[in-house]
Amino acid sequence: TQSKFVRKFEKNWSNWLGVKYSTFVNSGSSANFLSMFILKEMYGTGEVIVPTLTWVSDISSVILNDFKPIFVDINPKNLGMNEDQVLKNISKKTKAVFITHVLGFNSFSDNFLKELKKRNIPIIEDVCESHGATFKGKKLGSFGLMSNFSFYYAHHLSTIEGGMICTNDKNTYEILRMIRSHGL
Repeated sequence: TQSKFVRKFEKNWSNWLGVKYSTFVNSGSSANFLSMFILKEMYGTGEVIVPTLTWVSDISSVILNDFKPIFVDINPKNLGMNEDQVLKNISKKTKAVFITHVLGFNSFSDNFLKELKKRNIPIIEDVCESHGATFKGKKLGSFGLMSNFSFYYAHHLSTIEGGMICTNDKNTYEILRMIRSHGL
């Protein structure tokens, strides 16, 4: 399952997205779970801020990795998270903000990204429904510590099954490759 074609797809996907590393996994749900697992390995457990409008695998991946989900309402204009509620709910226990870009909409603003960076809060992006969508000319999925994509048959690009985790962080990528391989 990890043939030369998978490696070529990972490289081409990274180039298209504008990130350094992409790792193919069996599903978008697994991408979510592994992202939260890596977050736990790097930062420990605590709270992850999540939207109320998202896919169940986002929330279950948070819970299954011993994080407490902190729900915030959505912004009705872009179906993303209400930025004011996100910033209000950040605490010393916050380990990440897990953003879902719904139906091709961008969930970012300059101020939101600037504030999360200032507070040193990692972003995990669920881009399963928004392949190719952009913010300020940069593709969604290239902003956070990690981003997750799904290639399920009902999504924009299908491999029948499959998902991808993307990052610009070499350490994150190395951990991901080790846990994806299940010790092989």
